[in-house]
Amino acid sequence: MTDSKLELLLHSLNQSSIEKMDINILKDIISMDIKTKQNSPNNKFKVVFEEVFSFYIVNEEGDLVKKPCFDYTHLNSIGYYKNGVGEFVNIDVSEDELSPEDVSLPNFAVELLNSSMFIEARSIKINDKKFKVGYPDI
Repeated sequence: MTDSKLELLLHSLNQSSIEKMDINILKDIISMDIKTKQNSPNNKFKVVFEEVFSFYIVNEEGDLVKKPCFDYTHLNSIGYYKNGVGEFVNIDVSEDELSPEDVSLPNFAVELLNSSMFIEARSIKINDKKFKVGYPDI
């Protein structure tokens, strides 16, 4: 039940504008101020991914990169995936030396204008509603 409420709420944010994004690595938080295209006083949302274990940004060419700047102003879609979107592995570690810390399973996907973000977070807060989703099992 909670998953469907979260999915419906996230779906209502599709095709919106991100007015501000903050990635706070020290606090394990990624926050976004989102404005939907609805003409109503309730068209602003604060989305906070909490207890972020990992996040990845994939540019339009499909490369995993660390980009200091990217266009995050247009939110095409945002989704929650209970079982994750697929495993991401640290490519700097050989297969024999892989540990659980080198593998992550993002459970949120954020499609932007020309890139995507994949976020592994234990919970998400949308305005005053908090959803404790837990990390997917690897």
